[in-house]
Amino acid sequence: RVKWELLNDAKMNHMAETGIKGIDLYFKNNGIWQYINTARPSGKSNDFLLVGNMNPSMREYKMYLPLYDGVTNLEIGLDSTSNILKPERTNKKPIVFYGTSITQGGCASRPGMVHTSIISRKLAVECINFGFSGNGRMEKPLAELISEIDALFYVMDGTNNMTPEQIHENAIPLVEIIRSRHAATPIIFVEGLLNDRSYLDLKTRNAEVAKNEMLKSEYQEMIRRGFKNIYYIGQAGGKGSDFESTVDGVHLTDLGFSRYADFLLKEFRRIKVTDRKRGR
Repeated sequence: RVKWELLNDAKMNHMAETGIKGIDLYFKNNGIWQYINTARPSGKSNDFLLVGNMNPSMREYKMYLPLYDGVTNLEIGLDSTSNILKPERTNKKPIVFYGTSITQGGCASRPGMVHTSIISRKLAVECINFGFSGNGRMEKPLAELISEIDALFYVMDGTNNMTPEQIHENAIPLVEIIRSRHAATPIIFVEGLLNDRSYLDLKTRNAEVAKNEMLKSEYQEMIRRGFKNIYYIGQAGGKGSDFESTVDGVHLTDLGFSRYADFLLKEFRRIKVTDRKRGR
């Protein structure tokens, strides 16, 4: 059972409330994280039985908190005869993602379906999600915050909320800040996914293509300046080819997030960043 208090009881007209402010529960079944249930919100104060009537057995659980609302209080209820142990300690370095509302999880139907969580489960490594709705502009304070984390690698996940001028001004300084603390850790720049509307809306298409072209130009300048372990992933194929991966042309559904996670995993393996020594 889980009880939780919400900061805002937020609502949006293009995202399920279970994704905005629900809680997901998974358990490890033969080494694979398996979904159990979602605690569905009913207001600012919530109380939900996630699972009951189980065979007594020691299990490892993973809980995902709301994607688009704050939690001011959380209580987890267990059977009175249950034993609680700390999870097995890991020395694996995390993957750090930085980006926009898509990175934050808009618009997954439930918290466990954002691409960073899917990737985390598939790679058995923690993913730290710095996704900020309406932001993600590579500002210096965020670069400094990100650089405080000793990561397996860093993913700059999309430029949808930036202008070409902001990309030109901020991309290389962001790399310089991270490199001042982590001289060799891979940094990956991912192009912004194109708005589905841009297939017909030429103004939208030209604006989004211009951002990605500027990002590619800045990446090439990084290479010219001699920065090492900098990688670039184009957006083509990131959400499939059938235009059925979003809720509004921009924000991903569960299908879109599943496709995007698989796309990024394939690209990570291509550039071999997942093969790095994972220990801290």
